[in-house]
Parts: sequence; C-alpha cells; structure tokens
Amino acid sequence: MTTPEENRPKTGATDEVLTGSNASKAGTPDAGATGRTVKEALEEAGVSPEDFEEK
Repeated sequence: MTTPEENRPKTGATDEVLTGSNASKAGTPDAGATGRTVKEALEEAGVSPEDFEEK
C-alpha cells in the first residue's frame, strides 16, 4: 500500500534543478536528438539487427 503524497514527510532541502544556462555545463545537450531517425540513432549506438533474436 502506498502513502498519499500529502501524508508523506516533507524535506527542508531539494536537489539542484537544471536550468537552460547550467544544463549545458552539466553535459546535457540543449537541442536533444531532433531530426535523427531511429536507424541513425541505432547506428550511432552501435546496435545492429544481428543483436536481436527472431521469434
């Protein structure tokens, strides 16, 4: 059974939130992977059809 959020204990501090200005410093790309096809993404990741088993 889960505890409703309003009944959970609250913390006094939170983690740092990334904004647009410090996201690039953290290594997060601003534009993302827009315009890339699935095939291009799989090739970039080094994944090939031989990596999957036919059923």
